[in-house]
Amino acid sequence: MGDRIALARQYMELQRDNKIDEAVAMLADDVSMTNPMTGTVTGKAAVEAAIRSQPRGDGGMQIQWSDPELNGDTVSTVGTGLPFGPIKIAMTFNGEDKINKIDIGLGT
Repeated sequence: MGDRIALARQYMELQRDNKIDEAVAMLADDVSMTNPMTGTVTGKAAVEAAIRSQPRGDGGMQIQWSDPELNGDTVSTVGTGLPFGPIKIAMTFNGEDKINKIDIGLGT
């Protein structure tokens, strides 16, 4: 088992830097992603499509992320700032250190 906090940070950095192919490579085939604005999508191809359809930062996103916390197989972090206010992301990892669940929620 790898350092899941480091893996979560890597995934978040890849997302921030718009390195979608590399971020998708970190996902399990059976990944699911829940987002309060778009609902739940399941499967690597569907999650990739959802990630690619998200608007890019272009300076409008000014989110500061808390230090990630590990609880079992899940790493959580809370971001604050524009444009949403508090946003929580929880990533759950499978036995191969691939992300198999991403939960995104507003609030802490």
